Amino acid sequence: MALFSLGNFALLIAGYIVFKVVYQVVYYRFFHPLAKFPGPFLASVTRLWITYHNVKEDECHTFQELHKKHGPVIRVTPTMLLVSDATKLPEIYNRQANKSQHYITGSFGKTESLFNMQDTKTHAHFRKIAAAPYSFSNIKKMEPLIDMRIGEWIMKLDTNFAKTGAKFDFAPWAVYMAYDIISEVGFGAPFGFIEQGKDVEGLIQGFHDGLVPFGIMARLYPFTNWVKSTWMGRYLVASPEQDSGIGTLMRFRDKLIAQRFKDIEAGTTGGRIDLLQTFIEARDEKGEPLDLDYIKAEILLVLLAGADTTGTAFQALMLHIMSNPSVYDRMMAEIDEGNRSGKLSSPMPQYDEVMTHCPYYVACVRESMRLNPSAPNIFPRLAPKGGLELFGKFVPEGSEVTCNPWLVHRDQAIYGEDAEEFRPERWLDAEKSRDYAKYNMGFGYGARVCLGQDIARMELYKAPLQFFQTFKPDILNREAPAKYLVKGGVSYFEDMWVKLERRAAVV
Repeated sequence: MALFSLGNFALLIAGYIVFKVVYQVVYYRFFHPLAKFPGPFLASVTRLWITYHNVKEDECHTFQELHKKHGPVIRVTPTMLLVSDATKLPEIYNRQANKSQHYITGSFGKTESLFNMQDTKTHAHFRKIAAAPYSFSNIKKMEPLIDMRIGEWIMKLDTNFAKTGAKFDFAPWAVYMAYDIISEVGFGAPFGFIEQGKDVEGLIQGFHDGLVPFGIMARLYPFTNWVKSTWMGRYLVASPEQDSGIGTLMRFRDKLIAQRFKDIEAGTTGGRIDLLQTFIEARDEKGEPLDLDYIKAEILLVLLAGADTTGTAFQALMLHIMSNPSVYDRMMAEIDEGNRSGKLSSPMPQYDEVMTHCPYYVACVRESMRLNPSAPNIFPRLAPKGGLELFGKFVPEGSEVTCNPWLVHRDQAIYGEDAEEFRPERWLDAEKSRDYAKYNMGFGYGARVCLGQDIARMELYKAPLQFFQTFKPDILNREAPAKYLVKGGVSYFEDMWVKLERRAAVV
């Protein structure tokens, strides 16, 4: 009976665990199909390595140094390859490529939005339905709503800061504008960030606080899936009852959706045009209305993906423009000439006018988004049936392969030896700009490219232009510039202190 003592049983369990760990290390390092690809030892045997660097917030720079050492493809988890060669984007993100379990499901409710749908056929089905609300023709109809919020934002900056001479942190104010615009075009009602001049109900802070945990969850599957199956799972799934930024968003969403259906029943919508209304009016291939839970999932995605990220792009543009006086002077000369010649409408230039008559300004926006993508993250796809060949080595079917916008946007084979520099002029070369656009991940890539990109572009090609033609900003902390943070794969700026001076009218 001594053989079956509690102590021996504990030793047996410990021995089994040690065996499993050693087996996994030996298998993944020496016998796994991806063992022939270079990368750090720890990355090849455990996902804790990439999780550590994600929490440390140095993923992008760590990856960049590894690519310099090992070449365009490196192994960053036991089952995932990272590629920095931008020309491989069409192969990796082909139309049939499924997403991997990196895209954790069920985190914002049982019904998935387009972003989290892993199966390509399921995604294609729902994307076809959702495409109409996001079409450019539909977004163009919403331009007056966007103009209204931009106008309110400019007036608030003028009253609070330009007229008083008070300094302020521009970083959150860029996000205030983005949140009010996306809630306006999404629901028909702004959150009230601009009016209140603050982070309403801590929504922005709550979103930022949740980025690191979600980055960890995405990188630690299948452990994450196991945790979600236990009693702890309820803490990993957002709900309207939670006291968090996402919980606040959900409550706001549910309140306005309920009110919209009451308005529809009462016949008082007044021909309202916004994303919520177009989703409600949309029909599937059978002519049936969309499931309400699916509408809720998509509208939540609009708020989560469409506000903070657009704010980051505006912050990056502000920092790059004001750090390069020659760029600022050239951009303002173009904008002022557009106003003098009457090519830009007053008081608010229209999207088509900016695209046609302000090519250098548009180039500045594109260059800022190239160097500081709002989501410098990994976006894994599964290698297709029959596998994939990368740089002379075979990648078997089902292996994860990913790119990171921060890396591919710095590919010197595409952008030249000055790929790290802010140089908007590069986008004015028609032939080269086609390649830049072809291999750009600013809004995702391929069949999964962000449906809301036209909303973001309309904001970014209008609001900053209106800001710069109204004010002359002065960056106050040039010697200790704004901090660029990457948390959980999403980036944003902090401490962008400025003063504003009103510009004289252009005559």
